[in-house]
Amino acid sequence: MSKSAAEGSRMDAMDLGSLNWWAIVVAIVFNQVLGAAWYSTLAKPWMAEVGLTDEDMEAMKGTPRQWYPYVLAIVLAFVFTLALALLGQGLDVDSFGEGLGLGVLAAVGFVVTSNGINYAFEGRSFRLLAINAGYPLISYSVIGVLLALWR
Repeated sequence: MSKSAAEGSRMDAMDLGSLNWWAIVVAIVFNQVLGAAWYSTLAKPWMAEVGLTDEDMEAMKGTPRQWYPYVLAIVLAFVFTLALALLGQGLDVDSFGEGLGLGVLAAVGFVVTSNGINYAFEGRSFRLLAINAGYPLISYSVIGVLLALWR
């Protein structure tokens, strides 16, 4: 098969209609629960690294700054979960190991590297990178497995 024909067949395999939308919904819920647990557990070091105090957090109550990040987190969780589902579908990822590999590759290859570059230029700490990149590393890995096994 020619290279362009092979590429075309892979792209043809990406079909929104054949995705398991229940798996995508469960993955988004998982991501939000993990995020709540992760940042609740690491709230104090995270706040210290980004320069927020308890008073700052209290002042956000009742403002869009309190709820807007959660809305955006759900929307963006949908986007990256859909992207992982389409990549997994296009690559025919259908086992635990392949799903885990896809999730780790996406997290390390895109999230950790992009954040790492930005954090270096912004003068942010490795500790903050570890906190903020650890969450998607775990999340994408589990979501990759979920999407691979629940096709």
